[in-house]
Amino acid sequence: MEDVYAVKHFTVKSELYICLTRFIGDSKVMKWDGSMFSEIQTMASRGSMVFQPFSIANWQYAILGSDYAFTRVYRWDAKKRQFIQFQELNIQAPRAFSLVFIDNREFLLGSSFKGQTRIYEHLVLDLSS
Repeated sequence: MEDVYAVKHFTVKSELYICLTRFIGDSKVMKWDGSMFSEIQTMASRGSMVFQPFSIANWQYAILGSDYAFTRVYRWDAKKRQFIQFQELNIQAPRAFSLVFIDNREFLLGSSFKGQTRIYEHLVLDLSS
């Protein structure tokens, strides 16, 4: 694949996947099948400099940052075996994300090329009652 800016990997149940970031064109999620990587998902990503997978507890996420649109957070759907859009974040021109675990709390730090660094806390809300 041409024009790949960055490559990040993740595993789900011992299966290896990669996220390919493209600034021009669509970013891709690919799965290792034992002899080669096969495309399983395409993400519209014009202006993206970061497509980063990360996991917190039992959840697998990927975050796709863009210079031209909202940053999109995706959550892994085990039945569909692909990411589904989960949330949008307003980070101007994000360049990197980092997870920080402090006192049994999880934070996602997002650095920005044009704006302020943002800090988000991962929360699980029980809405069943």
